[in-house]
Amino acid sequence: MAADKSWQYPLEDGESWNDNIPNPHLTSIAPEYFTKDPPKCVLFGRKFCLNISTTFHIREKIRMNRDSCFKVYDSTNTECFMVSNPLKTMRGKHVLSDINGEELVKMKKKLLSLHPTWHLNAGPKLESRLATLVFEFTLLKKKGHVYVYSPPYPHEDDDTKYEHLRPTLLIKSDTTGRDFKVFDEVTGEEFGEISKKLHGAQELLIENDEYSVTVSPGVDVLFMITLALMYGYALSDTRSANAE
Repeated sequence: MAADKSWQYPLEDGESWNDNIPNPHLTSIAPEYFTKDPPKCVLFGRKFCLNISTTFHIREKIRMNRDSCFKVYDSTNTECFMVSNPLKTMRGKHVLSDINGEELVKMKKKLLSLHPTWHLNAGPKLESRLATLVFEFTLLKKKGHVYVYSPPYPHEDDDTKYEHLRPTLLIKSDTTGRDFKVFDEVTGEEFGEISKKLHGAQELLIENDEYSVTVSPGVDVLFMITLALMYGYALSDTRSANAE
């Protein structure tokens, strides 16, 4: 994480860390579980930071159309987010919405890049680029670096220029490529852990992809869920390219 952590969510006028903030996008979680302390890692706002470790589950809806839809459930198995590809012919764009259909995040793949690169877009019309993820996948190493932009955010169609930024987060996989963790790039503090469910040989034909995302207290759950999705998309793209 950047040393000054200036990208983190600031308190607004009249706001206190002791206030409980109901989140209209996470209605299944009681207000008392949202953090009363300054968040450790936040991109989308304090309303997405909890004071307890929480596990979410990302489940693929239809295997035959892998990019059509994922759904995200909280620890009580209540649906809280869904992911869709609004232009099914364009595999590199995915939109995450809440259960009411409000679009929150757009994940967009950068074409013609040396390393698999994905942009995280939000804001009005989902056109502001908030972060860029650059992945390094080899037989021995699977990891990614997260670069977070400062306001005014670049437009999603602007040239990708993150070389002047210090990586904020590190995503690192184990040797299997199924389990990976999200760390503070500077301090090494762990912010989240993502695991892909392993299916048996007979299950592969009938079971859909499923990930569990465990988010540490004080960490932006929407940010971690989005990182998990983009990491999974990048791994899938790499395996498809190697199979060709």
